[in-house]
Amino acid sequence: MPTLVAEIGIGAMLPVLALSVVDMGHSVAFGSLAVAAYQLGRLPGSALGGALVHRLGAAHAALTALAVLGLGAVVTAIEPDLAVFMIGAVLVGLGHASYHVARQEQTLAVVSRAGVARSLTTLAGVWRIGNFIGPLLGSVVIAVLGLSATYWLGAGCIVLAMALLALVGMRGDRRIVRPSSRVAVRDVIREQRHVLSTLGVTVVATGALRQARIAVVPLWASHVGLDPEVATLVFSISAGIDMLLFYPAGAVMDRKGRLWTAIPSTLVLALGFLALPLTDGVAQVTAVALVLGIGNGWGSGLVMTLGADVAPEHGRSVFTGVWMVLQDVGGLAGPAIVSAGAMLALPVGLVAVGGIGLAATAGFAAWVPRTRPAHAHRVE
Repeated sequence: MPTLVAEIGIGAMLPVLALSVVDMGHSVAFGSLAVAAYQLGRLPGSALGGALVHRLGAAHAALTALAVLGLGAVVTAIEPDLAVFMIGAVLVGLGHASYHVARQEQTLAVVSRAGVARSLTTLAGVWRIGNFIGPLLGSVVIAVLGLSATYWLGAGCIVLAMALLALVGMRGDRRIVRPSSRVAVRDVIREQRHVLSTLGVTVVATGALRQARIAVVPLWASHVGLDPEVATLVFSISAGIDMLLFYPAGAVMDRKGRLWTAIPSTLVLALGFLALPLTDGVAQVTAVALVLGIGNGWGSGLVMTLGADVAPEHGRSVFTGVWMVLQDVGGLAGPAIVSAGAMLALPVGLVAVGGIGLAATAGFAAWVPRTRPAHAHRVE
């Protein structure tokens, strides 16, 4: 329940980051940079989340992350100027990434090896449910109170999530076995450099695809003349189909293997990005947004599951943080590529991200492990 409530608030905020900057009078290129600022915060956030779990336990790490997230929501709501707004977006990304790693580690502490994919895709599904409900609520709030009110909605949801976590979620740390020795991030990177430099690079590309989607659906909707509340509603419809696919995707991963979701997911996303510049009007934009939702939903929990598969037994929570940083590096690059392309023409950025999606498809085909992990998952 705390995760769902928090993700509803986050889901309301993310689609309007770019629109808020455009609403301030800046260009579409600057609007995409707001999503890049969010991703910039996620870069240290994932590593911070892994370190906090290693030292404090997953539930206490999650509570700390929510506090940072809430602060970012308040800063973006105030938005006196672009610089302060960007700082708020960075804080939202920092807290959000830390929270994801903490909740992922809580989940892995209590599931069997055979159910890892379904458990993690269910967790990702809760995030997606929040990302469906959030924009719906946000579109209503925008229509009544304006863009900035969505950040106050987000802040309220995060405060409520903190209260729920403090009441019912802290007992999870009783399952934490404190580490007898600390694990250095640089040692984990050195020992796992082969995995990180092959499959990890593909995770970077996947992160670029997924986070570029957050920027481009509202931006392209605005580019073709749709109002902000309509653009947010289109994003919510895309998130709706995304939300419906998380459990079947997890079941297929556990029964058939990770490739059965990795390749179709990235390929469909790539084709969606390549098709979006060909659309005009609400019906066509919504249709391609649905395609992007299908691609994203079919990859629900994929990066987390692959990370759990290849993580070492010793220093697993630290490795998880590093693994999610790779996704966040891509997540920073995706909106930045869209922004760079938009300086020439917005379709240029969309086509570039589509090309990255095709490369990610090839990377998964080459490097996804064909065998199940030999070790069980437990919190250190």
